[in-house]
Amino acid sequence: MFCDHNAGGPVAPEVLERFLTVERECPGNPASQHAPGRRARAVLEQARQQIADAFEVAAADVVFTSGGTEAANLAVLGLGEPSLPVQVSPAEHPAVLEPAQLRGARWWTVDAEAAVQLTEPEPNVGLLCLVHAQGEVGTLQPVLAAAAMAARRRLPLFVDAAQTLGRVAVEPVVAAGAIVALSPHKAGGLRGHGVLLGHDLHARLRPLLRGGGQELGHRPGTQSPSLAAANALAIVRALTDCASRGAHMAAVRCAFLAALGESGVQHDLLTPLTASLPNTAMLCFPHVDGRNLMPALDLAAIHASHGAACSSGAPTPPRILVAIGRDDVQARACVRFSFGANDDCAALHAAGHRVGELVLRLQKKNCAG
Repeated sequence: MFCDHNAGGPVAPEVLERFLTVERECPGNPASQHAPGRRARAVLEQARQQIADAFEVAAADVVFTSGGTEAANLAVLGLGEPSLPVQVSPAEHPAVLEPAQLRGARWWTVDAEAAVQLTEPEPNVGLLCLVHAQGEVGTLQPVLAAAAMAARRRLPLFVDAAQTLGRVAVEPVVAAGAIVALSPHKAGGLRGHGVLLGHDLHARLRPLLRGGGQELGHRPGTQSPSLAAANALAIVRALTDCASRGAHMAAVRCAFLAALGESGVQHDLLTPLTASLPNTAMLCFPHVDGRNLMPALDLAAIHASHGAACSSGAPTPPRILVAIGRDDVQARACVRFSFGANDDCAALHAAGHRVGELVLRLQKKNCAG
């Protein structure tokens, strides 16, 4: 059972078909001036306009990137006064934290549920960054309050919305003035493609790379009309179906957690269910050797994770688990289960029982040892 949708999920069939159609029919480079290039360019710009219309921004304020990581780097290093530090918290993805530390970081703290505690930033801050939903624990963050703070201080606000597309409404965040990064492959889109967008982005964003001048000079490199068209479709569908998808994923999570409870296994739920991604459950299993936990789950055909796939090879636990008070031993006994919009409640109920039985065996083995 695949329980790692926060790392990425299956592409929607109609999205894949759109990609293949454009790939077959528009082989030209969209920067070329001949007829095939113009056809490719038209498809690319149609996709850009679709996304712009969905978020009520100008087409020039939609920038296509190679993924959410590039979009985050472009925002963190390309917005605000570059000589001034960035206000961040431990809740952010490494794609935000690492470039922020290049500029210098000022820190907000998090509480025991991974909610960022907003305070007025120091006078010499050039950019605010606040993730829409914490990627491992799933906690929703006070992004609208941060947008109001940014407006008062006349500072740009960058919001990493990679985990919320198709799960929680993103449009109000853009409407409030934030610059937002999207990662469509977590919402039925294709990998290797991201979007950065927001009001007046074109006027405020500095490029990281130099070259051919594509993306209005913000992101040089040959664009993919196929990925743009396919992921524009995925984004529009995710926004349209967000409420129904979110309700279904919440029901799936409930079925999984109910079965886990029925199994009698000892566990701590770290995700605050009333203020989190509807598809996410970060669980800590006491009295389990964390080094054995993930391989055992994988062998049992339960495919979950400790946290962000980009950091899965790191020798230390996710930063956020330490920030909310878990030591290394506890953090290694934590597993993030994340579910998809097409998951079946009965199947996830059965998976919850399977996880419970497996962890019970590990707990008994560890206590006996």
